Amino acid sequence: MSLSRKSKIALAAVFILAILAYVAYSYAYKPHTSINDMEVAFTGNSQAFLEKIKDNADAWTKGEKVVTLTGEITAKDQKGITINESIYFQLEEGTATETFSEGQKVQVKGRIIGYDDLLEEVKLDKAVIIKK
Repeated sequence: MSLSRKSKIALAAVFILAILAYVAYSYAYKPHTSINDMEVAFTGNSQAFLEKIKDNADAWTKGEKVVTLTGEITAKDQKGITINESIYFQLEEGTATETFSEGQKVQVKGRIIGYDDLLEEVKLDKAVIIKK
């Protein structure tokens, strides 16, 4: 049984579309990178980091930069904590904030998602508590 020329072209087109659909699906639904696997760009005190980001916010907010900061909790909500009144960490899913209290010193690792120069506030997500 031999296929006609039109059938061969149609079969090749279906095969190419299937491959393109698979590549697009794989790209769109690739697994998220764990914060623990990412390289840390800055480790240290939250006040020192605030001074660095004020000097050159664009360099810190472009790309995926991860920082580890130490500071005192000044506020908390259901999804995250604020340290030193100007750095907000949105904690990873499933992390409860009830165990934290204001005034408690913590070390937190998170990915920078933005800097508000008007309020001088840094926002980070995917945050994990390293040390309480």
